[in-house]
Amino acid sequence: MQTAPAGRITGTVRLASPSSRRLATPGAYPGRRVTPVSERESSELQNVVVFVRLPDGAAPPALPPARAVVRQTDEEFVPHVVAITRGSVVEFPNDDLVFHNVFSLSRASTFDLGRYPKGATRTVTFRRPGIVKVYCHLHSHMSALVRVFDHPHFTVVGGDGTFTLEGLAPGSYDIVAWHERVGEAHAKVTVTAGAASAVAFSLPLKDQ
Repeated sequence: MQTAPAGRITGTVRLASPSSRRLATPGAYPGRRVTPVSERESSELQNVVVFVRLPDGAAPPALPPARAVVRQTDEEFVPHVVAITRGSVVEFPNDDLVFHNVFSLSRASTFDLGRYPKGATRTVTFRRPGIVKVYCHLHSHMSALVRVFDHPHFTVVGGDGTFTLEGLAPGSYDIVAWHERVGEAHAKVTVTAGAASAVAFSLPLKDQ
C-alpha cells in the first residue's frame, strides 16, 4: 500500500503589542528607547515556539537525540529559548569572565551544574518532555527556557516571524504558538498530501 506524501505547514507570528518601554528622563526631553523596536521585536519573536499538539494517548515515536547550545554571554543566556526532543543534550558554555552556576528546579528536569569559569562547558540531558526553566545561582537576572517534546513537529520562530513544520501526514492538526509571557494560541490546520498549508498567529505581547 502506497503511503501518501507528507505535507507541511508554513506560517507567520505577529506580536500584536510589541514592547515600547522607554528610559525615564528628567525635564521636557523625550525618553529614549532601550533597544530599537525592530531589534526587540525580532528577539521576542525568536522566543516563540510553534508545535503540533498531539492527541491524548498518542504513542510518542522513537526520537534520535540532538544537541543544542545555550551560551552564557554578558550575563545572559543566549538564546533565551531552545526547543529540543526528549533525550537531547544541551551544552551551557561560559563565555564570561565571571563564574556561573546553571540550575533548574523544574518538574521536567532538576539539576545544578555547580560553579564553573570562563571557557568551561557543562551539559544536561533532558529525558522528560515539558518546560524547563533555567537560572544562574550567582546572577538572579539570568533566565532561559528549554521546551522538551515527545515528537519532532515543533520549531522556534525566526526573527522575521516565519516558521515551517515539515513532514506531517495528511490530516487535521491543533497547532500551538507559545510564548512564556503570553501562554498558548491555537489554530486548527488541515494538511494535504504533498502540499503546504498556511496559518497566521497574532500574540498579545505586553511589557513585563
